[in-house]
Amino acid sequence: MKHIIFGAAMEALPIVLVAFAVALVVNFVRKDGLPMVAAEDAFRVKTKAEFITPDDAWKVFQGGSALFVDARDPGLFGLEHIEGALNVAPSQAGVDSLAWMAPADPDVIAYASKATQRQAGVLADKLMEAGFKKVHVLLDGIEAWKAKGLPIEGRAD
Repeated sequence: MKHIIFGAAMEALPIVLVAFAVALVVNFVRKDGLPMVAAEDAFRVKTKAEFITPDDAWKVFQGGSALFVDARDPGLFGLEHIEGALNVAPSQAGVDSLAWMAPADPDVIAYASKATQRQAGVLADKLMEAGFKKVHVLLDGIEAWKAKGLPIEGRAD
């Protein structure tokens, strides 16, 4: 049995290698081919909001004008979150509940975890649509904030 499987694999190997080579050539020749190496920002969240580093967000926090909004699941928020943050789902209903604050023009900093930054980007865009003008997304999420030793409420140890 092992000889049959090994023999089949050895017969298929040249076909797989030729198919791979043809795919690479076709991808290279096509003007809309896929990049072989991801661009530096390929995994960055697409949002109209600007990104803010934890250090710059801390400065805004210390100035007293920061409104942190956590886009993560309420369970994760309950375990730990940036001090004073509100938990707001990226759904429009969650954003509507904050719209009354927009005229006060706070510095809004949306965040999630590094792995779920897309949620923060969606939330940031919806906050901007609701009238908030100074909206940012915390670069690399709550993990980056914690890595700097900045204030957290709760502990998810």
